[in-house]
Parts: sequence; C-alpha cells; structure tokens
Amino acid sequence: MPKPILVTISLFLTLSCAEKKENQKSTSQAYNDRFEKLSNDIPKWMEAHDVPSISFSVIEEGKLVWSEVFGLQDENTVANDSTLYLSASIAKPLTAEIFLRLASLGKVSLDEPMANHWLDPDIAGDPRAQQLTPRHVLTHQSGFKNWRRMTDGVLRFERAPGVEMGYSGEGLQYLVRFIEKKLGRPFNDIAYDVLFEPENMENSALQDQDWYKGRLAWPYFPKGQWMEPFPVEKAFGAGGLRTTTADYARFILSILNDEKVSADLRKEQFKISLNQYQRCIQSATVPEACPKQLGFGLGWYLYAFDDENVIGHTGANMGERTLAVFSPSKKSGLVAMSNGSNGNHVIYKIAEAIGVHQGFIDIEKPK
Repeated sequence: MPKPILVTISLFLTLSCAEKKENQKSTSQAYNDRFEKLSNDIPKWMEAHDVPSISFSVIEEGKLVWSEVFGLQDENTVANDSTLYLSASIAKPLTAEIFLRLASLGKVSLDEPMANHWLDPDIAGDPRAQQLTPRHVLTHQSGFKNWRRMTDGVLRFERAPGVEMGYSGEGLQYLVRFIEKKLGRPFNDIAYDVLFEPENMENSALQDQDWYKGRLAWPYFPKGQWMEPFPVEKAFGAGGLRTTTADYARFILSILNDEKVSADLRKEQFKISLNQYQRCIQSATVPEACPKQLGFGLGWYLYAFDDENVIGHTGANMGERTLAVFSPSKKSGLVAMSNGSNGNHVIYKIAEAIGVHQGFIDIEKPK
C-alpha cells in the first residue's frame, strides 16, 4: 500500500478516536448536567409533598447509569444505598420471572393444573380449583379477589379462572405455594438460586433475614407518623420483597439482555392477555393517554403506545410507594421506591425528568 494512503488512514483513525472521545465527553457531561439538576430538585419536591425518602436507579442504553438515595430511612437514620425498601407490588413481576426461569429449566409449566401439587383447603371442594394454572395467575385471571380478607377471610372464586382480568395478590401467593410444594424447597431459596445470586442481587430477599437489621426503611405517614415495618416471616411473592433500586434495576437489565428465560417464554411474557382499554379510560389520571391496547402479560403490565411499547408495574403499601418501568426498544428504565405515603408525587416527577414515556406517566401519576 502506498505511503500517502497509510498517512491518510492514520490521520482518519486519529481524528475518529478524538471525535469519539469528544462525543463520549459530551454525553457524560449531558448526564452530569441532567442529574445535577435533578439532584437539586428532588429535595425540594420531597419537602413540598412531605416525603421522607426516595431511592431510584436509572437505566439507559442497557446500562445502569445512575442510582441515588435521598432523605431519611427512619426518624433518626439517613437513608443510603444499603437501605432496604419494601417493594410492595413490584415484587409480582419478580415472582413471575422466577417462575419463567424455572419453566425454562423444565421444572414447571405455564398451563399445568396447580391442584396436582397445591390445593388451598378453602377451595378444595370447588371444581374450578382443578382448572387453575400458573398462566391464569400471572395474567391476573385467577378468579380470586385481591386478598381473601375481601371475601370474609376465606379464599374463594369470584368467577372461573381465565374468564376476565381481576388483579389478585392471592393469586401470586397461590403460585408461590405451588412452586414450593412441587419443588420441595422454600421459595426464597429458589429465588436466590435462579435470580438473586445469578444477577448479583445481594440486597434482596422475599422474607425476613438477619442482615436486614438496621437497614429497613420505615413507612411514613404525613404529619410525622412513622411505623415499624411489618414482618415477612414466610416468602411473600406478591409484595414481600425487600431490596434496593439498584438490585431491582439489575433484574430489569437481565430481562433487557434476554437472560435465563427461553425465547418462546419471553415472547409469551410480553403479549397482552386481555385488552384493558375500557378499564384504563375509566381509571387513568389522563384517560386520553390510554393506548388502544394495554393489559397484563405474564407478571408485567404492557402499554402498546403508537410510538413505543412500555412495560411497567406500580406498587403501594401502607406508607410505601414504588415504580418499575422500562422500554425494551430503548433499553431504558426507571426503578423508584419511597417509604412515604406521598412518594408518588415525587416518583412521577423523576420519571418525567428522565424521559419515561409521557403516556405512561399520564396514566399512572397521582390524580
């Protein structure tokens, strides 16, 4: 090759490397500027809405780019990156993931009758119990109310499985008991083996642990009312996950990276089972934001906007508010947790500031 061409190529490579470094520097600076502004805004929002603490983690371009914690873990303790939040209902997609990983290993299946391994005594005499499958539970078509306390403390079917969507924590707990009975192991141990350990989720568990001591965020109610966290003595897959937002973000990244679940099952997971458009326009903060297609897949709620598919789940407990949302096409997402009853007023401001789809925000933000 003649020397002048070598010189040209060398110069081109030098300029390309310099340009790449400059672009990286610009991107990094843009991150820094955006996050610095948000870091200044969040304490003001917390004060305005009487929110004790906020923890959040941001995913962009398939990477965890920012995690931060603000405020108080309890009345006397500053929250930090080891503070453990009760995840509330965003535990449900995590329980779904554990099931799908087990199914990918051939240990369980979506359409097997759960009665073959677990039959709650309350419904033992009901023939509909023989129809109940993991698919019904994960798409919230179990036929149960949300909690058995809503049916006089007794578990019972309001309708046959698979007929219509009815959000149910009892259904998810039924799945946990089924998995434990079929595999003969505590659910938290199974979760550790198939999810927590492989994804380096070192700060996550579904029932009380010795290492929780001194790390739990206490629920807070307006006017300065703190409440000791309730115990989670047995694995509670519908809402007992204690974790950090960084750990939960690692779980979402494993989905974005298509890890540990077969391609067929992952495809099944992100299909809308029953369209909930009519329900959305009746309950959304901004009804006109509802896409024509939305509803549960397997564990996650799917929003099929014209310009983007968004996957998410919200959580609310006494004094706890949580959010997990991500975009598969952009490989971006947000996990946010608060130990305050008013936490959503700050969480959705953060979501808007980092660019979560506006339609999702308009549907889910506080009224």
